[in-house]
Amino acid sequence: MGNTYSISRVGSFDKCRLQYKYRYIDKNPLRVETIEAFMGTKVHETLNEFYDFIKNKIVKPKDWLLSRYEEIWKKDFSDSIKIVKKELSAKGYHQKGKESLAEYYDEYKPFDQTKIVKTEESIYFNLKKNKEEHRFVGILDRIDWNDKAKIFEIHDYKTSGSLMTQEEADHDYQLPLYQLALMSQWPEAVKTKLVWHFLLFNKQIESSRTQKQLEEVQELIIEKIKAIEACQEFPPFKSALCDWCDFQEICPLWKHIKKVEILEESKYRKDSGVKLVAAYSELEEKKKQLKEKIFEIEQEQDKIAEAAIEFAERENIQVIDGPDKQLVVTLKEELTAPTRRDDQDKWEGLRESLIESDKYIEVSTVNSSMLNRMMKSWPQELVAKIKDFLVKKVIRKVDLRKKN
Repeated sequence: MGNTYSISRVGSFDKCRLQYKYRYIDKNPLRVETIEAFMGTKVHETLNEFYDFIKNKIVKPKDWLLSRYEEIWKKDFSDSIKIVKKELSAKGYHQKGKESLAEYYDEYKPFDQTKIVKTEESIYFNLKKNKEEHRFVGILDRIDWNDKAKIFEIHDYKTSGSLMTQEEADHDYQLPLYQLALMSQWPEAVKTKLVWHFLLFNKQIESSRTQKQLEEVQELIIEKIKAIEACQEFPPFKSALCDWCDFQEICPLWKHIKKVEILEESKYRKDSGVKLVAAYSELEEKKKQLKEKIFEIEQEQDKIAEAAIEFAERENIQVIDGPDKQLVVTLKEELTAPTRRDDQDKWEGLRESLIESDKYIEVSTVNSSMLNRMMKSWPQELVAKIKDFLVKKVIRKVDLRKKN
């Protein structure tokens, strides 16, 4: 059956293939724990203990919930935890977690809406399509039985600083996957309420899935797994999520940046890479100055060219003689194809006419940049097929950019 997959594993591949390789193929250990992840873990642990008591018909007071959070935080907190947003502090994150728990308690007391089935439950299940079968694992924060509505509820606690929209909830695949696992134990779970608790906002988002939608989710995840298993290239992808990545120190996009950012100014300036960038940047500035001068010269040339054309038309000549060179003036009409940007109607009309007359293929071309961009979304079977017709070319260049 091969690898065991999870939501975080599939999500890692979607976000950055190199991160996926570092973590799940090379099995590099996680290097960094961020304050956001730490706070989320401590809030989850606190709620898990709290609901374990509720499961046994014991509702602890709010003071117990908050004091337990304090104990868990103090026991596990260390200065090695990374704070990405420098304008914030560990104390501030601690307070946000505490306030969210207090608001949650006030919102749901006396905690008799449902019956608690399981908390912090690890589930293993198989995704199946035809003869394919893939092992999946997940952790459910809480499973409830709603005795009034006669349905299961899957609850998920979120300490994210951003709030999910209803549309995002209706297209999310994490909780529907867990619903599929639940159905393997209780078939009646085909009707299940999916609930996300965004604790920092004191807001609950709900959704549900039909049988057909659950089948579509299963097919989607199987396709993602097939893409992962067929993948042979793992390029890095830069995004806002990089600051929370465990592997910046070894990632080719960040390795040198992280290496030199801790150096003193004198040592920083002597670094070989820093010196190369400084030299390249200096030459780029000179190029910029020369380009500005060239632009001025070209503007002067354009004025002279206009005057030369007028002179040639007036004198009815095609060659203008000079001290050591001549100007050859050419005046003729030439048909050019309209661009889509300049004239949409003419561009479409020309294209349709060429297609109707079977001449379009003679003037069309394959654009490499467009091809590379489109292949990222094409089916793997098509990509594998056309790769035999492509020529691998190594692009070697450097680009200067402003330092973030």
